Amino acid sequence: MKKTIYIIILVCTILNSSCDKLIDLNAKDLNLFIPEEALKKPEDMQALLNSCYDATANMMNGRFQIANDLLGDDIVPLLNNGNYLGIYNRNSNQFNGVIGDLYSQPYFSIYRINVMDLYYNQIAGLSADDITRMKGEGSFLRALCHFETVKLWAQPWGFTNDNSHLGIILRERAKNEAIARSSVSASFNLIINDLLFAIDNLPETNGVYADKMSAKALLAKVYFHIGRYNEALPLLNDVINSNKYTLSDSLNRYDRIKTKSEIVFGFVADSAFEMQRGDAFRSNYTTKGTAQMGISNDLFNLIHSDTTDRRNNLLKVVVKDGVQTILTTKFDLSTVFACPYITLTELLLTRAECLGMLNNNISQGVDDLNRIIKRAYGESTTRALNSSTDAIALLSETRLQRRIEMFCEGDRVQQFKRIAVASQNNPQEIRGAKWNCPGMILQFPGSEGTSANFIYNPTTVCN
Repeated sequence: MKKTIYIIILVCTILNSSCDKLIDLNAKDLNLFIPEEALKKPEDMQALLNSCYDATANMMNGRFQIANDLLGDDIVPLLNNGNYLGIYNRNSNQFNGVIGDLYSQPYFSIYRINVMDLYYNQIAGLSADDITRMKGEGSFLRALCHFETVKLWAQPWGFTNDNSHLGIILRERAKNEAIARSSVSASFNLIINDLLFAIDNLPETNGVYADKMSAKALLAKVYFHIGRYNEALPLLNDVINSNKYTLSDSLNRYDRIKTKSEIVFGFVADSAFEMQRGDAFRSNYTTKGTAQMGISNDLFNLIHSDTTDRRNNLLKVVVKDGVQTILTTKFDLSTVFACPYITLTELLLTRAECLGMLNNNISQGVDDLNRIIKRAYGESTTRALNSSTDAIALLSETRLQRRIEMFCEGDRVQQFKRIAVASQNNPQEIRGAKWNCPGMILQFPGSEGTSANFIYNPTTVCN
């Protein structure tokens, strides 16, 4: 029964049909299986919620991260894959198969979450505490999905003064109606409100699922992304100072056995499927087969310029037929694979930059950054910052270390845009493109054109 409802939801999403109509159908007359018959027990609702986590994990298994990084300057496509080249060349179109698949992924989770909202009060035996928790988890996942979507398909916060520029389609109810894109301002308002709700309703601990600290960390990430550093900082303090997470000694956060102590929120699977998490990371960056993605010379030279940086071990130079290719071993793991979404490493780097931007408590920012630096270069490294470091130096080194620490994790281009928005009087470029050029965001798939109100992104590429 559980599998059947998931298929129905998936079909409704793909075919753009009205699932409200499906819910109203008489199962006896039409011999169809409908949600009312599937969602009868608390266990059924929990199974549906688990499927939302699974769908979100499939979305964040490397595909969204790769799409982000292809727009930047850290990776290069190695094979003649027109879909990846379209993103890399910043001229993606409505018929790009990779983008079409990417775009559908977050809305699978969102739709399932919205379906759950229809049934909470109809399930016998579902306690008030369970309803509160499930609604909190659903709001967290819906915020995550909308957040990752708006970053790729809309110009960033600050593109217009009032952020009235076009954002994404916001799905707040389980009805596949044709609706127009909301503004970026409205998009982030929904994301923030969902996370505030999640913080109020999630438990302090929740196993491998989202808990209160997960929601606080994601809200801090959202505030940081839109330059609201004053609002991000207290949330970062709450999570970091909770002592719930400890910084791993490992330089590779994808080795879950070694780094699970610092994962604030990530995606895991049961033992039978552990190695299948992160499929897109593993297959596209493999050094044991045919890699689709390589490391740019720019990033290689940056990391390799300091031989004391132990993150050099995450790079591998391969020469074949006289051609040199640079690969990463970051995702070549034979141990349990992790798909971290928020880690203590990221939060320390984020707090250090917040403090630098606010020119406040610089010594704390230095301490946070030095934890990352000493792990990479050794305890006695001369790269460690000292007590005389000012805000400008802290920002410069934090941004450098963030790029090296989080390469191939989908972070680089979004940080570039955020920093560029803050300094619009001095427009910055990444691989020859300005932060606000049309090609720095993805085009929507052609299927969205079924709505007369839908407006596509401009087709002009970056020159």
